[in-house]
Amino acid sequence: MRKRWRNRQIPTEGERARALAYIAVALFGAGFAFLTVTRMYGARVLGAGLTWYDLWIVVSGGIGAAAALFLAGDRMGQPGFRGIYQALFGMIWVSFVGALIAGTLALPFYGTMFGPFTLGVTLTSAPLLAMLWFANLLSVHALLTRWHIERESIFVAPVPPMPLRRSSQRLRMAGRVN
Repeated sequence: MRKRWRNRQIPTEGERARALAYIAVALFGAGFAFLTVTRMYGARVLGAGLTWYDLWIVVSGGIGAAAALFLAGDRMGQPGFRGIYQALFGMIWVSFVGALIAGTLALPFYGTMFGPFTLGVTLTSAPLLAMLWFANLLSVHALLTRWHIERESIFVAPVPPMPLRRSSQRLRMAGRVN
């Protein structure tokens, strides 16, 4: 057991950033599902506690958001201005598909329709929540950018060092040495 623990590979910085991105999206998705449950039942949920079905709705919100981030693929995390442009569409994708998956898990037939509808109503009725949700997705984009840059750095060929001798420089200029 000790040997297995010592030989465990430590995740890289990009892998830790990716894991944190998935955790952040899942927690925010579960938070939105919790807000949906409290809005359905009013204030009595907080005093009486959550039922098993209410808890399942919250868990399905987290699962749906994380699954939507996974299905977003390369829409989130690409570096540069084009990556930010793709991330804007990726944010809408994660929001809609996450609500679709969470709604389907919570209530198999009607939830598929009511999941995105409920998310839209929640975001329009509370602009602060919408701002927090999209700020969260923007930070997830930044975390996934770190992971993508790390992944792409593996495939870059190393640059050979330049020799400092004048004789090799003369030969290179003459076209004899590449």
